[in-house]
Amino acid sequence: MDPERYETLLVAGQEPIGEQRAEAWIEAYGVPVEYIPTLRREPSLWDDVRALWWLWRLMRRWKPHIVHTHTAKAGALGRVAAWLAGVPVRVHTFHGHSLEGYFSPVVSYMYRIVERLLARLTHRIIAISPRQKQELVERFRIAPSEKFVVIPLGFHLERLDAYTPEAVQALRRLWQGDAQVPLIAWIGRMVPIKRVDKLLRAAAAAHQQGIPFRLVLVGDGPERAAWVQLAQQLNLPVIWAGMRWDMPVVLRAVDAVVLTSDNEGTPVTLIEALACGTAVAATPVGGVPDVLEGGRWGMLLHEPLDKTFVSFLQTLPQLQAQARAAMPVIRERYSHLRLLRDIETLYADLYPRR
Repeated sequence: MDPERYETLLVAGQEPIGEQRAEAWIEAYGVPVEYIPTLRREPSLWDDVRALWWLWRLMRRWKPHIVHTHTAKAGALGRVAAWLAGVPVRVHTFHGHSLEGYFSPVVSYMYRIVERLLARLTHRIIAISPRQKQELVERFRIAPSEKFVVIPLGFHLERLDAYTPEAVQALRRLWQGDAQVPLIAWIGRMVPIKRVDKLLRAAAAAHQQGIPFRLVLVGDGPERAAWVQLAQQLNLPVIWAGMRWDMPVVLRAVDAVVLTSDNEGTPVTLIEALACGTAVAATPVGGVPDVLEGGRWGMLLHEPLDKTFVSFLQTLPQLQAQARAAMPVIRERYSHLRLLRDIETLYADLYPRR
């Protein structure tokens, strides 16, 4: 944001165990940050009340003109605190959502009720894809269509150019070993909604048919132990790569990236893979069809997954050509400069300078 027009304060909570703060990025951009230790992802009445009180006091002291919230917990407490503090403009961005698939039907229904109430306290709600907006308006009835605006994600995708061909080849040799087979990667946080169990079963079916490939799982999370056990039961060779910070190298060392989630917002993994010209395939959930333009830039993995996964492996050269064609389009569409223009236009519309 233009520092001559906007004075910005980032308010962040306590990161979950196993995750790290993006301190390098914060320091690089020189963003002032205030951490609230009681603002946590896990539900806790006592911590949530204290976080709400902390946020309200902060807003009364800082007197912002605009409060823009992200994620479910911070979005709820932040918007309530901003409303109580009399902040003139309140904006919320849905990245993913917890309205379906994460909890029991009863709990999911309660979440939808809460989000509908919060929408009444919100001047504008940002959806990150047209399909997500349609889902939030028509399926979950969070708010009327006119309260939404679609602003796609934006990233410094130029950082993905920080690699050397030698590093790419070294990692590829490490993962391939003596077998010159395609490397198929899954990248993400290992939680139930990502449904890596479906991927493992589909990959095992393809492996039993003798189709050559090697599966690489990049990331970590609470489901890893269960998925390791499942892969062993399926007799499926898997490379468990763990957490890695050299994504420009990883995304070029593999032949394709695949996601089999039950729910997604706009998957950053697919955007970054396509920005590197790497083939992708994913289940058609959330904003995935928007990113892939209905299959123009990658394959949509419909059920039955074991059959479409085999088709994906068999058409890999075609998908790689699609990804190379998508690369300049994706880099422009999901540029951080485009995101900044869109956000500044929205802010100016909601709070015209006096």
